[in-house]
Amino acid sequence: MSMVPLSSSTSTSGNDIFNYRNRLERFRGLDDERNRLIEEALENLEQATRQLDYVTSVRMPEQEAHFLAQIHELKVDLQDQTDSRRRYQAKADQIDYKLSVMDKARFVSVLIDADADIYYFTNDLLSQGLKGGQLAADMLIEKVKEHLVSLGPSFRDPTTIPIMVKAYANLSGLTYHLRDIASPKELSQFWIGFSQRSPFIDFVDVGSGKEAADNKIREVLRFNIDSPQCEHIFLACSHDGGYVPVLSPHAGRASGSKMRITLVSSGPGSVHPLIADLGFRETDIFKPLFSQSESQRVVDWAKSTTKPIEAPAPPSRTSTAPVVIPSEAPKALTWSTKAKLSPSTTQAVPAVSSASVTSNQPPTQKKSATPEYPYNPERIDFTGEYFVANAGRLIPEKDDEGYRIKDNKLIVDPRTDSDLIGKMKDKNICSWHYLRSDHNIPQCKRKHDGYPRPLSPKEYDALWFLARLGYCKKMKTDGYCTDDYCIYGHDSKYSYN
Repeated sequence: MSMVPLSSSTSTSGNDIFNYRNRLERFRGLDDERNRLIEEALENLEQATRQLDYVTSVRMPEQEAHFLAQIHELKVDLQDQTDSRRRYQAKADQIDYKLSVMDKARFVSVLIDADADIYYFTNDLLSQGLKGGQLAADMLIEKVKEHLVSLGPSFRDPTTIPIMVKAYANLSGLTYHLRDIASPKELSQFWIGFSQRSPFIDFVDVGSGKEAADNKIREVLRFNIDSPQCEHIFLACSHDGGYVPVLSPHAGRASGSKMRITLVSSGPGSVHPLIADLGFRETDIFKPLFSQSESQRVVDWAKSTTKPIEAPAPPSRTSTAPVVIPSEAPKALTWSTKAKLSPSTTQAVPAVSSASVTSNQPPTQKKSATPEYPYNPERIDFTGEYFVANAGRLIPEKDDEGYRIKDNKLIVDPRTDSDLIGKMKDKNICSWHYLRSDHNIPQCKRKHDGYPRPLSPKEYDALWFLARLGYCKKMKTDGYCTDDYCIYGHDSKYSYN
C-alpha cells in the first residue's frame, strides 16, 4: 500500500489559510471603510440636522417677521395710494365743477367813460329819454355781439355770452354840458332806460370828484384783465392818455391780455395817440351810437393819424430865429408832434411859446445861457391835466424798448446852488403844481399860488431836486414807471437819479 506524501497536503493547507486571512483582512478593511462612511454620513446628518434646527428655530422666524413687515408696509403704501387717488379724484372732480361754474360765468366787459364828449350818445338817442336809453342799450349790445362774431371761431358763444356794460359819468355835469340837447328829465330818463334794459347794464353816477370816473374805470379794468372769466374788454375811454400806465404792461402780450382788449373808437381822432401806439385792436363799429366830437383836440389827433407831421428841424446853436412849422402842418402841434420833440429823441428844440411856434412872432421867452426845454404847450389835454408850460422838462430818455433810461440831469448842483434849493424849500410850494400840472385840491397842504408859474429853469430844477428826494411809488411797487411826467426819483435798473 502506497502512502501520500505529507509535504504536498501541508503546502496546500498553508496556502488556503493564507488566502483566508488575506480575504479576512480585506473584509475587515471594507468594514472599516463602511464604518467610516457611516460615521461620515452620521456626522453630515447631524450637521444638517443642526442647520435645520437653526433655520427652523431662528432664521425662519426672522425672515418671516421681515417678510410680514414688508407685506404690512406694502399694504400701508397701497392704502395710502388708494386714499391719495381718491383725494386727487375728489379734487379733480371739484376743479372740474369749478371750471364748469367759471365757464358758465364767462362774460364780456364794456367800460364807457360817459363824461367824455367823444362818447356822448347821439342827440337823437338822448332826446328820446327813456326810449332812447333802451334803444342805445340794444344797439350797444348788438354791436358788441357783431364785433365778437368777427373775431372768428376762437371766441366761443359770441351771441350768447353775457355782456356786462358799465357807463360812468358825473350826471350833474353831464346834464349841464348836454343842456342844449336834452332836458335834465330827458337825460335822467335816458340813463334809467339804458340801465333797465338788461340786468348787466349799469349807469353809475360817480359825482363831481376829480377823475372819479377814471379811477373807477381803471380799477374795474385791472380787475377784468386779471379775471380769467372775463373773455373780452371793450374800452370806451381810449381818449384819455392816463390809461397808458394801466394798458402798457399788457401791450406786449400778443397771445394773452392784448388780444382780449378792444379800443372803442367813435371816429377819427377819438383814440389818444399814446394809446394808439400801444397797438391794441381798435374798432369803429360803435360809431353810429356816439356823437362826433368837435373839440380841437380830436381834430388835431385825427390829423396826426391821417397825415404824419414832421417835427421842425433843430436850429443851430447860434441861431436866434424863431422855429417855423412847415406850411402843410396844422397850426397847433399835436401830441404826436410833441412826443417827437421830447428829450427821448435826438433832436433838441429850444423852449418857445405856442404862439411863437404857430405865428412866426418873436418867442415870449428870451434865450439864456442855461439849458433850454423842449416845446411844451401850457395847456395840454393829456390825462385831463393842465400842464405847466415847462412840464416837458420831466420827459425822460428811453431805450429801444420804451423803458426809462435815467432821470434828466439837473442844471442845479446841490452844493453850489444850496441857497436856491433852500429858498425853494422854504417857499413850501406844491411840487406837482409847479413842476407838472394844476393841483388845486383841498387835501394838498402846500401853496398853489402866490408864486409865479412857470418857474425859471434853475428854480424849476431846484424844486425838482427836492421832489426827486422822494422815491417813485410806482417804481417801489411795480419795479417800473411809465409816467413820462413823474416828478419823483427813479433809481432802478432802467432809471436812477
